[in-house]
Amino acid sequence: MVNNEGTLAEKLERLFEEVRKPDGSKYSQTEVIEGTKGVLTRVYLWKLRTGRAMNPGFHVIKAISDFFGVEPSYFFETSEGESSTPDSSKPDDEIVKKILLRSNKLDDAGRKAILDMIDYILTTQKGGSDQPKEM
Repeated sequence: MVNNEGTLAEKLERLFEEVRKPDGSKYSQTEVIEGTKGVLTRVYLWKLRTGRAMNPGFHVIKAISDFFGVEPSYFFETSEGESSTPDSSKPDDEIVKKILLRSNKLDDAGRKAILDMIDYILTTQKGGSDQPKEM
């Protein structure tokens, strides 16, 4: 079983180290790029592996997951199988998942705007008791 702790870059590197071809050898970067059918470029995969790109869209996560044979949730889980995304058994958490997945398509300015909106709503909904946390 592949360990799921660490950053996205660490998790991706772990897949390269632990998931093997049928002959037991490691997958090359070229094989992964070709296996994701154009979703990844050599430069983008390098950026993901080195932590220079840290917030890929869901289509990228899905392509990598499909290639290595893991669930997309592998990239969102923390230690002990605890998911960093909400539990889908709760109805409200479906909305949170949709916000998370769609925010991946935004640039930094768009994400910041969404964060500001959430912070504003938190301060107005609870009479200001939940002060936004700086990131």
